[in-house]
Amino acid sequence: MNSDERRPGIHRRDFLFRTTSGVALGVAAAMTAAPAPTQAAEAAPESGYRETEHVRTAYALARF
Repeated sequence: MNSDERRPGIHRRDFLFRTTSGVALGVAAAMTAAPAPTQAAEAAPESGYRETEHVRTAYALARF
């Protein structure tokens, strides 16, 4: 089958091109919609390590 005898419809290469293009556009949209790191730092002033109950349990189970 040569290129002139293609069946109608979407073909494998067209599908892959459209899929990767859609993913790239989705990532670009997510990156532009995400808040800047400085805005995120201002929203959560108390950031850092907190030893909660489930962390203490994991530490206790990890001891040999």
